[in-house]
Amino acid sequence: MRKVMVASMLAVLLMFITACGGGTSADGGEVFEYGAQKNTDPKIMGQIVKLLIEDQTDHEVNITEDIPASPQVMSAIDQEDFDFATLYSGEVYNNHFDEDQVEYSTDPQKTLEQAQKLFGEKYDMKWYDSIGFSNQYSIAIKQSLADEHGIETMSDLGQIADQVTIGTDNSWIERENDGYEGYKEAYGYEFADARGMDVALMYAAIESGDVEAVTAYTVDPQIIEYNLTILEDDQNFFPPYDGSLVARNAVLDEYPGVAEILDSIVGTISTEEMTELIRLVDMEEQSTEDVARDFLQEKGMLE
Repeated sequence: MRKVMVASMLAVLLMFITACGGGTSADGGEVFEYGAQKNTDPKIMGQIVKLLIEDQTDHEVNITEDIPASPQVMSAIDQEDFDFATLYSGEVYNNHFDEDQVEYSTDPQKTLEQAQKLFGEKYDMKWYDSIGFSNQYSIAIKQSLADEHGIETMSDLGQIADQVTIGTDNSWIERENDGYEGYKEAYGYEFADARGMDVALMYAAIESGDVEAVTAYTVDPQIIEYNLTILEDDQNFFPPYDGSLVARNAVLDEYPGVAEILDSIVGTISTEEMTELIRLVDMEEQSTEDVARDFLQEKGMLE
């Protein structure tokens, strides 16, 4: 029953997308479709793609937000309901392919190349090189604690791990490959306690001192807001989730000018920059469009 409900919801969503998309732009160009997941970073990237394409061509871009998950974005691309999206390299390890097709690795380049090849072939799309930012698991502690004990890496944290309670989302405690059991094996220590909790409560807990460390995503704006520091994953434990634009090959072949614009975005936004952009949206309540426009103007990519 649950599978039927999910499939029905997706079907309704795709019908809505199809009804809204297509047609001709005000200047006689095409109207392209960009699909964004619930997270803020793909929404910001949608505005960046939209602003650049509409500035440099006669085309328009319509953005559909709050798609529940990346697999649904891929399905919509496969059905030609979306033309562009932002996806993450580590998705290649999330049961999309048979075990003999993909080799688990924490090497960013190897992970990216597998995503480009396997998803590219499966969905007839181009998976671009990284935009420059990564949205993956990491360990964060207060900057004051890092300074007090000279902690820069996850290995360094082992010096005081028996005094540290880590707050984490429940899934990390149970996850295979990149979960807590694997972490203990890779780094050779365990924390005094590992408390599963809601993400919002996790950051409140480290701010109040109830926990000393948290499992953070590398672009979480709370890292800046609460003066936390991301520890270097010196054992390369966590798999990379480097953000990349993706686009249907049919669109790129027919509109080389659009392909050049997407090419120009590769490597332009660091993890630190994306974290700040997300902070402006989530904490300062600025619109994704305004944040994207200001960023592009600062970069000299938009007048």
